[in-house]
This record gives sequence, structure tokens and C-alpha cells, in this order.
Amino acid sequence: MTGTIVIYFSISGMLVGTIGMILSKDLIKKILSLGIVEASINLMYTGISARSGIIPPIVSGDFSNAFYADPIPQAVIITGIVISFALLCLSLVFAIIIYSRYHTMNVETIEMIFEREEQ
Repeated sequence: MTGTIVIYFSISGMLVGTIGMILSKDLIKKILSLGIVEASINLMYTGISARSGIIPPIVSGDFSNAFYADPIPQAVIITGIVISFALLCLSLVFAIIIYSRYHTMNVETIEMIFEREEQ
């Protein structure tokens, strides 16, 4: 039940982030919307792996017939979080460089200035 609710929230977060990336003209808002999409994807994978009746894969000395959670998806999610954070930081650095060069964050204005520079 909880996993299903988490999946629904993650799908709505992906939709909100995608709409924000498509409709926004501001570069920072586009980058933050991408961060929302990345966090929603990680949340969805966490919701999919949340099943009832399993315990964390920590050995406590009791090797009974308990069902342990698979640690591989957990490691993949942690790796995905680190990669998405690095991508977000790199995108913000590029946004700072673009702002220092063009003095605006509006994507349409940046495209117009860039096209004028090419000619």
C-alpha cells in the first residue's frame, strides 16, 4: 500500500518537473525542474523496492528463514543520487558561466544573442 502511494507521488513529481522544463523560459527553473525529475525517479525506484515482509540485509547472527532485501538496487539508487547531484551542480556552474557572459537567464534571449554572435 505504501509503495503504491510513493509510486503515485513520484509519477506526479515527474510530470510536474517535465512540465516545468518544457514551459519555463528561465534557465535556473529548468535546472531545478530537472532536479525534481531526478528525485522523483529515485523515489519511484525506492517505492518499487518497498515490499512488505522483507528486512534490511544486516546480519544480526540469526540466520532463520527471513527474507532479506536485495542490496544491489539500494547501491544503484545511491549511485544514481550521487550522479544526479553531480549533474545538477555542473548544470548550475554552466548557468553561472552563461549568466556572466550574456547577463540574462532567459533562454530565448540567450539564443538570440548567440545567433547574433555567430553571424
